[in-house]
Amino acid sequence: MAAVKPTRTLKSRSIGHGLAAIYVEQGNLASVASQTRPSTPELSDKDKSTSSPGVRKRDIIPNLIRSLIPNPKVRSQKGSPRADTNRLSTDSTNSSNHRLSSVDGEDTNEVERAVFSTFIKNPDSNGRISAQSTKLRMDVFSQNIPPPTVRIALPKLHARIDSTPQLALCIGLLHKQHNTNNQQAALFSYVTSMNAAAELEWVNAIKQDHIEQNQIRSLGVRMVVEEFQLDPFKDSVMLAELVLLGPVLDNQTFRSLLESAITAFERCALLNVDLLQGLVQLVQYAPSESLVSDDVITIFRILRLRLQDVHQHSLEHAFHITRAVSRLLDVVVAEHKVEGLDRIVEQEPLSGILTGLQGNSNPYLMYQACYAFQALQYAPDDESPLQAVLRHSGVVGGSVNISNDFKLDLGAVLNGLGNMRQATVSTTDPGGPVCEGVCSLMESGRRVLGSLRYGVDEGQKRPWYVAILAANALSRSGQLKELNQLICTAPCRRDPLFQWGICQLLGDIASDEIWESTVRQQAIDLLEELYKNDAEWGQDDSVQSWMLNIVYQLGTVDDHALSTSASTLLKDMLRTQGTTSRLPYPRRNRLPLPPSSPLLTRALAIPDVKLDLHRLRLQRFEDYKGGIFISPFAKPGLKAKDDDLFHLLDRVQEFLESKRQVMLVLGDSGAGKSTFNRHLEHRLWADYKPGDPIPLYINLPDIDRPDQDMIAKQLRSHDFSDDQIQELKFYHQFIIICDGYDESQQLVNLHRANLLNQPRQWNTKMIISCRTQFLGPTYFDLFKPQPDDRYSTISQDLFQEAVIAPFSKDQIREYLDHYVQDPESALSFQDTPVWSIEEFMDKLTGIPNLMDLVKNPFLLTLALKVLPALVSSHKDLASIHITRVGLYDLSIEQGLESSKLRLETRTLTPEELEAFGALVAGGFVRRGIDYLRRLADAIFQEQDGNSMVQYDHQNDRYTWKADFFGPDPEVKLLRDSCPLTYTGSKHRFVHRSILEHCFSCVIYTPAWIGKHFDPQDDMDSFAFQVLNAGSPLFERNFLEEPSIIQFLCDRVKAHPDFEQQLRDVIEQSRTDSNAAIAATNAITILVKAGVSFHGADLRGVKIPGADLSDGQFDSVHFQDADLRGVKFSRSWMRQMDLSGAQLEGAEFGELPYLVEESFVNACAYSPDGQMFGAALSDGCLAIYNTSTWTRIHYIQQFGQVHDIHFSPDNQRWVSSGDGYTIRLWDCTSGEEVLVMKGHKYDLNSIVFSPCGTRIASASSDRTVRLWNSQTGECLFVLVGHTRCVNSVKFSPDGRQLISCSMDGTIRFWSQETGEPGVVLGSLLDAVYSMAYSPDGRRIASGHKMGALVLWNTLTKEPGPILRGHTKTVTHVTFSADGQLIASSSDDKTIRLWDAPTGVLMSILTAHKEHVRAVTFSPNDLQLASGGLDSKVRLWDVKTCLSSVEVPGQTTNVLKLGYSLDGQTILSHSRHTVRQWNSETGVDGSVVFDFQDILSIGTKEFPPDGNQVANGSRDRDIRKNGRKNGGAITGGWSEKVDVMSYSPCCRWVAFSDWDNVVRLKDFNDPEHFHTLLELNRSVKTTIGAIAFSGTGHLLVIGSWNGRVWLVDPQTSELLASSRPIKERILVATFSPNGQQLALGSDSSIYLWDLQSKTPRIKLRGHSDITISLAYSPCSQWLASGSEDNTVRLWHRQQPLAEKEHWSCVSVLGGFFGAVHDVVWNPVTPMEFVTACKDGSIRVWRVTNDDGGDGVLVKMLWGSNIRTLCALDLVFKDAIGLSAADQRLLTQRGAVVDPTLVSKVGGASAGTLFFEEEEDDGNDETSELLSSTDEVSDEDLTSARGGARACYVSKKEDAPDYSNQG
Repeated sequence: MAAVKPTRTLKSRSIGHGLAAIYVEQGNLASVASQTRPSTPELSDKDKSTSSPGVRKRDIIPNLIRSLIPNPKVRSQKGSPRADTNRLSTDSTNSSNHRLSSVDGEDTNEVERAVFSTFIKNPDSNGRISAQSTKLRMDVFSQNIPPPTVRIALPKLHARIDSTPQLALCIGLLHKQHNTNNQQAALFSYVTSMNAAAELEWVNAIKQDHIEQNQIRSLGVRMVVEEFQLDPFKDSVMLAELVLLGPVLDNQTFRSLLESAITAFERCALLNVDLLQGLVQLVQYAPSESLVSDDVITIFRILRLRLQDVHQHSLEHAFHITRAVSRLLDVVVAEHKVEGLDRIVEQEPLSGILTGLQGNSNPYLMYQACYAFQALQYAPDDESPLQAVLRHSGVVGGSVNISNDFKLDLGAVLNGLGNMRQATVSTTDPGGPVCEGVCSLMESGRRVLGSLRYGVDEGQKRPWYVAILAANALSRSGQLKELNQLICTAPCRRDPLFQWGICQLLGDIASDEIWESTVRQQAIDLLEELYKNDAEWGQDDSVQSWMLNIVYQLGTVDDHALSTSASTLLKDMLRTQGTTSRLPYPRRNRLPLPPSSPLLTRALAIPDVKLDLHRLRLQRFEDYKGGIFISPFAKPGLKAKDDDLFHLLDRVQEFLESKRQVMLVLGDSGAGKSTFNRHLEHRLWADYKPGDPIPLYINLPDIDRPDQDMIAKQLRSHDFSDDQIQELKFYHQFIIICDGYDESQQLVNLHRANLLNQPRQWNTKMIISCRTQFLGPTYFDLFKPQPDDRYSTISQDLFQEAVIAPFSKDQIREYLDHYVQDPESALSFQDTPVWSIEEFMDKLTGIPNLMDLVKNPFLLTLALKVLPALVSSHKDLASIHITRVGLYDLSIEQGLESSKLRLETRTLTPEELEAFGALVAGGFVRRGIDYLRRLADAIFQEQDGNSMVQYDHQNDRYTWKADFFGPDPEVKLLRDSCPLTYTGSKHRFVHRSILEHCFSCVIYTPAWIGKHFDPQDDMDSFAFQVLNAGSPLFERNFLEEPSIIQFLCDRVKAHPDFEQQLRDVIEQSRTDSNAAIAATNAITILVKAGVSFHGADLRGVKIPGADLSDGQFDSVHFQDADLRGVKFSRSWMRQMDLSGAQLEGAEFGELPYLVEESFVNACAYSPDGQMFGAALSDGCLAIYNTSTWTRIHYIQQFGQVHDIHFSPDNQRWVSSGDGYTIRLWDCTSGEEVLVMKGHKYDLNSIVFSPCGTRIASASSDRTVRLWNSQTGECLFVLVGHTRCVNSVKFSPDGRQLISCSMDGTIRFWSQETGEPGVVLGSLLDAVYSMAYSPDGRRIASGHKMGALVLWNTLTKEPGPILRGHTKTVTHVTFSADGQLIASSSDDKTIRLWDAPTGVLMSILTAHKEHVRAVTFSPNDLQLASGGLDSKVRLWDVKTCLSSVEVPGQTTNVLKLGYSLDGQTILSHSRHTVRQWNSETGVDGSVVFDFQDILSIGTKEFPPDGNQVANGSRDRDIRKNGRKNGGAITGGWSEKVDVMSYSPCCRWVAFSDWDNVVRLKDFNDPEHFHTLLELNRSVKTTIGAIAFSGTGHLLVIGSWNGRVWLVDPQTSELLASSRPIKERILVATFSPNGQQLALGSDSSIYLWDLQSKTPRIKLRGHSDITISLAYSPCSQWLASGSEDNTVRLWHRQQPLAEKEHWSCVSVLGGFFGAVHDVVWNPVTPMEFVTACKDGSIRVWRVTNDDGGDGVLVKMLWGSNIRTLCALDLVFKDAIGLSAADQRLLTQRGAVVDPTLVSKVGGASAGTLFFEEEEDDGNDETSELLSSTDEVSDEDLTSARGGARACYVSKKEDAPDYSNQG
């Protein structure tokens, strides 16, 4: 071969220093190519001779390449910047073992080495790690996976096929069914079924249905023939549809499809890349028999023409064309799909394509050309390249079908590639035109020619091409681990063309959504690994540039994580490689799955909804007013703990991914429900892709009758047609977000009413929001969906709820962070700078009560707007008093004032200017408030409170709406200035609560409203008179409007005149029946506002339907009142008189209890609910008729009865008891039917199987037995438990039996065979009780230490642990609907739990002893419990659940104290100290909060009420004051037990558990004095410590009856004696210090300190006395006891008589021990009590009007949550049911008041001892000797005695009202 002229070589080198060099250094390939395109080299005569016909054309190409390679010596003389680098690289390469010349293992000459050197870089030139310094990772792809597929759900048989992928899957399965040899669907389609079992079921079902088969096949034909061919616009979505269908179509239909696609591509005026890609995919995935050579020739011809048009102008299009050629050649040549290869390779079109690349400098195009040429090397062979590799490996021979299902042997591939390197394979002549095209391409002369040499040199087949094919095959089959190894170990891996191909493959994997995200990320990771850690990779600049462009494109994928990873890698690459031009690289190697199915839709004649959904999406984006959104927290239920919080968005996402159908979002008014709903809809639309569930926001108040087809109504409002609605209904899924259920004027279950998720109905997920205040206790029924099986009880598994929690402090700060950056916030500050976050927080925390208010998000927005003006008008933040209603008032006023200022600066029309002047003259703010009041009134009158007003001027100009939305200029200005919003013709208040606030102002508006901004106006007219019959108070019942009632309650608390007006309305109802509605509203408002009616005269009032729940009506007169339907739940009704009152339908919230003769061990309802049975400890069975609760059977059997259970058919019951027998009874006759014996010890549990044919029993003999209920035969004895078996239950389906035992296990048994099953080991301790849920999915177990565990019966794993009981859980049961769990315990309580969440719902505490059994009635309306107090208590479930705890309530009040002025009461509960207004009981704010558990201990209030001493568990005395506080570090070893303050508040005396009494001086906190230290051998405990009134005496009492008197000033022990033999539990001095009262186990002793022993003993309490208090006048003594009563004792001291005391009143109604009693130091005859039930009650002692006794009336009480009816009178009451009469009687009521004895009479049962002179009788001496058991020297024989007497009537009672 003749040498090329040197000048030509130099020119070629100067312009072609290498493609990568030009690419990196110049950056503009288009201009470089145009300026440097070389001409064809001039050949010598010798050279020309090589082109004669006698020379093989294939030899021309290698020779030409050699001629194009420049001499390295000449190149090194070049003075270019890269010359030295190239020279160094050459030297390095020649001396290195890593030369690229070793790629094929052949010897190379100097020229060849020079070519290789162009690809070797200086290892340090770009900062990359050298090959020697690191080892390439082989495990980036860590494992093989199944071939990548898209999994599609099969349609149900005969159901409509929804999408083209679904159709392709169905047709493919039909191919498999009829032709097992036809594997094209499996080989080339990447759509598979989601479920193999479902696929098999579908195939088996369709085998017999030939009509359905033909329908499916014809559907594919119609899509091709009728739709695609006739459609002139063939977009990418249609192509994607047909690419999926192509592999599974029959031959004729496919040929028609391919011809249509070729024709469409040819007719395109511009290159359609999608159509080209689709065309190539059709050929790739086509069945072999469907392709002919003419198809490929035609495509090549079209591509050649396209290339001529585009390659000069668009590198991107040229790249797509060349890549299409390569992919087609793979199909034609490498995969042997088409016969007649010689015709194809010899045809002019193929050579024309290669010729068209002449002179192009684009390395992308040149790589594709090299790839194509290598494919041609295999053209006429009878084996594919991969088959050749495997043949060389010696593993396989002959024809091998390479497919997705074929798994390549990597070892064989690598072995074959190695052998191919050593073999010289002859190359056929690829055809003259082709060689000419390649030669023209080579003339460009680029550095990559050195690589190209390995594709054509000497006509050899090169390994890199086959390695690329193997890599593609490995990826298609999911053999990624082998792919990783191939890339790292292939013999040809240093070949740049191999590297190009691998990079392209990894880019295809990373960009293809068909792969999992982890695999796509691993592809990026492998690219990074190759780039950073493989010095052999990318030695050619073009490879690095190729990698950079691939990574750049990957940085734009939709997957955020992948794009972030690629972008990070790109930054690293640019840092080392520098900026380069970005050339085209497609992010996908196939068309994506079609996002929709337009062809299928048209073939099925489906209404097109895609465009309208897109428009709806855009419209919702436009309508979305983002505002400030703070992601809310929520708790799982209303009764859940406040700290049991989660992110609501996360929980909603979990709901959407679950099988549940309804999620209820609850929250207070203003909690942010609507804001959350709108944000959720916006987020769902942002993530929406065609085929996803469609988000649909429905504002329920805007829908007329949302209970009737609300989704269709909402879609019509968005302009969807009826046909489209039907299409959406039957074939799409929705996520409907229903906002404002409470405003919808509906009390129906919308999910059930709309038949959602029922067959042939809407397929939905429903998220529905509602205000908490709107709901009753059984609100679940309004939202729970109807299960598919109407007889199922598992609807709770389809429903969940979340309650939005108030803002935390962090959320408030987050909101402020957004608010201060919002430009609109500056409007509130006018000319002053906007506050910082810290300034806002200072104001929010500095104003009393404000921080609690702004935890509500809407109130926070109001507060932030009014704060600047509010703060500017007050100097002292602490002096600002703000309430919820006050925030609304100020917000509306300020908003109107701001609107006024805005209008002053706005350009107005003359008409508007005149109207504005009139408004200003009349007081703009006042007129605005009046407008809002009138509008709110009209909305409630005309629209029943529906907040949306639709105004159309044409139709509504003569209606009431025109007064508010008409064209009048004044109306328009006011409308635009008020807090209203509108969308089109729909107007509404910006928030529902503003509407309700404005309506409340219609009833009452304070006179000062508006004066802040209109001070000149006379606002007195705004004090609306409620006595006006036209007021809404007289026309509308507000009981269903809790938010309006709340606003009015706030008014009552702030405005006494409004309270009086409401009282006047109640008074008016006595004589005016038209005032009944107003009176009902008025008394309901007053009760909800906390107003008490103690002693009120309400005779004859008419308040039907009033809600007096939790009201306080001590000694109220309701004679002859209309109380029909009144709710008295949890009300205080002591001494109420209901004589002659109308009480039809009155609700007391409780049921009467049943009194039995002995302990109640078990109880049960019959399945039909008509009978109830109780198993008693005296061996009796009591059976009741539940309609009348009369006893119908009372049966005596031997020994105790431990359990009872009714048969499923209600005909029999079974009992178990002592004697080891089981007895079966007939329900009708009560006769014994059958006796079963076999157990050896007591039977603890008995139960019928669900079918009634079997009985299971559990015994203390450690066995469970299974019996035939018809014959009494013992079928199985189940052995396994190691201790006594406590309970046994059948599963709801009757297939399994479970038992629990003291051994801590729960065992499963087969009831059919008796075989043992799974054994559950308890996480806690012994299992006492258990129950199956009605759906059988859960088991609740009750344990010895008081916990419950919920078990999953499917996984057999434990779930939530429910803690609350403090002793053994004796019984547990599920409600019939599975929504509730009830548990009973030895701690005397019953607890109700929410079954889905485990949240505690209610605690029932009426039992006085251990509770042994609890059960629900079959209708879940009642709950029955029985225990050791011999009572069966019946509970109304609805009432039990409605006992919602109120914020600020106290629990277990331990200590009380008055302030010196008597106006404030301090109360101490477990963690907190609160203060109360002693007159009204309001406030209840926390003064001290002891959150540290160690700080909880004994507390004592000083006389001044300004401090609290806290004796803690950590051996400290902490003195917490209102202004300061501190701690006294203890020097003692045990916690403080008893403590007392001195009257001067300086000293505190206390004892610890070591029985050491110390005195501490707060003025000297470092020291303390030990007053008394008992010897450890003395087995007693200090029980009481008390200072005398003057502080000069300290008494210490112990549990052994000993008393010590100490002088606290000198610490001197003055006296020590043992005056009584009982425990001293409490002690107190009389105010004058002359008398000491001691409370003991059974009595109260009064000890005149002038005598040696107590002379008076007061008896009456039935339990220990734990609190005592003298009145300031010393004439009264109040005692509190653990018998749940307070007794009031009065000193009787007539002239010439000795002192004696009598009990003048017994105060009941306490539901726990009375821990403390304290008298008011200022107000006469007033005292306060603290109770374990959490109540604080203030009492006043007065004369009995008309009598000679004493009346003790309650002034107020807090936290009274239980019905009290002591001494209630209901003589001649009308309509009071027998059950209610029985209930009231049990609660202490009487029918006839004449039967009630006067207080202080015999009914008080008061026993007292009156002091007498010592007359030497034996009784007195006996009494003295009983107490004279001490050896103290100062104890002498006492004079005097005592005698007992009963007082039946108090005579000559003085007036006590003025004493004190």
